[in-house]
Amino acid sequence: MKIRLITFALTAVLWLGTISVFAQKDTLTSKILILPHPRILLLKGEETGVLKTIAIDTTWKKVHTAILKECDKLLTRPTVERVLIGKRLLDKSREALRRIFYLAYAWRTTNDIKYFNRAEKEMLAISAFSDWHPEHFLDVAEMTLAVSIGYDWLFNSLSQGSKEIIKKAIIEKGLKPSLDPKYNSWLKVTHNWNQVCNTGMTYGALAVFEDQPELSARIINRAAASIKLP
Repeated sequence: MKIRLITFALTAVLWLGTISVFAQKDTLTSKILILPHPRILLLKGEETGVLKTIAIDTTWKKVHTAILKECDKLLTRPTVERVLIGKRLLDKSREALRRIFYLAYAWRTTNDIKYFNRAEKEMLAISAFSDWHPEHFLDVAEMTLAVSIGYDWLFNSLSQGSKEIIKKAIIEKGLKPSLDPKYNSWLKVTHNWNQVCNTGMTYGALAVFEDQPELSARIINRAAASIKLP
């Protein structure tokens, strides 16, 4: 539980820093020069700094070791399934985020192919869901967040076939439903739905920006305006 809180806290801090940068600009255009993958949270080569800190800091080492142990447990478990609890898929979205975040981190810090393979397997399974349950949009937001981090962090090693499947899911099951007025009332609220849903959509937009620059810029600009409410 402590590790999960740490990872979510780091994500929130990095997200808020990112959105504040966007908010300072009048308009983000589709012509912007965007960094190559990986571009979300942990840039290319930044694993080196993380590993150096792990080597000298006992707390970081404990967290790192705990994440790897949890990843090893995941290797033999079934992939996340589309099972609603009541009227929500949120439990599965959060489990997907936990799994993909940990596995992608493990891949980037160890280069052990078992973690890559399992992260890819989870993302392909989730991408095959009929939808990510837009009726309760927190479910979509957190699933999009999960898959976008994995897509970005594994991008340079994914096969073209896997890239196409995962990218299509982010766009069709994540980003596009957020444009439907039936599902995006969270844009106008002042509570945490606004923050969570805008976060998920922005991560999705960042993940697929080079393939969908106009859609991605539209979503990021929308988030920069909407996030001011809460």
